[in-house]
This record gives sequence, structure tokens and C-alpha cells, in this order.
Amino acid sequence: MAGMWGIYDDQVTSSARPDPKNLLPGGIFDLRRSVRRRGALMGVAVAAGLFVASALVGWLTDGVIGGALSFVLLVMAIPVMPVLGMPVAGGSGRFMAAVAASGAIWLIIGHLVASRVARQPVVGWREWSREFVVMGAGLWIGALAGLGIAAVALGAL
Repeated sequence: MAGMWGIYDDQVTSSARPDPKNLLPGGIFDLRRSVRRRGALMGVAVAAGLFVASALVGWLTDGVIGGALSFVLLVMAIPVMPVLGMPVAGGSGRFMAAVAASGAIWLIIGHLVASRVARQPVVGWREWSREFVVMGAGLWIGALAGLGIAAVALGAL
């Protein structure tokens, strides 16, 4: 007989891992497996969302404030840009290298967050997003600090 957690009662006492065929869709074990499997791709999806937000802000606003906000969102999506000197030197090859390296970084961070969160008893996307913001904040702060240092070095600030 199925227990209330979506697994059979004898599986609760016999093993720590339930049989994947007997999972309740949307149950806690199914959600944990979903976070574990899709966590890395969700890290890239967050960066892609920041990239789209940057493009929308740049397209919808005019002036210095809109351009600066758009660029800050772009650096949050592609944090390797300041490392490659993107505010000063451009080029499509440099930009594509920054996109590829940043995508790999976001994929790794998403995977690390998913594996850390999957250790908790109750796992969901809310817990994943909290942990992702904590781990991503270090990357975002570092990228924005790099922009600030470049602005001071170039005499813009």
C-alpha cells in the first residue's frame, strides 16, 4: 500500500532510496530528483534571464542611467566580461569567449547548489533559489567590483 509520501511503506524501512517507478508525481522524492537533475540548467537559465533583462532595459530606456543599468545587468549575466577587458576592449570573439566561460561557471554553480540543497530533508526550488542567490552574490559582487576598479583606473569615477 502506498504511503502518504509517495513510496511504499516497506521501502521506508528497507532502503533510503525509493524505487523511481513508485514515486508520487510532485512528491518530495520526485521534487528532490527534479532539483538534482535540472539545477545546473537553472543556473544557466538565471543568467539567460539577466541577459534578456539587460537587452530589454537597453531597448526600453534612453540616456546614461538606462545604459548603465543595462550594462550592469549584462555584467551580472556574463561576469567574465570584466576579466577579459570588455568595458575597454571589445570584439565578437572576446564576447563569445566571455559568454562561453560564464555559461560554464553558471552551469557549475547551478550544479553545486543543486547537490548542496539535495542533502536537505525537504528540497524544492525555493531552497535552490535561496542557495543560488547566496553563491551567485559572490560572483556578482566580484564582477561589479571589477567594473568599479576599471572605472577608477580609466578615470571615469
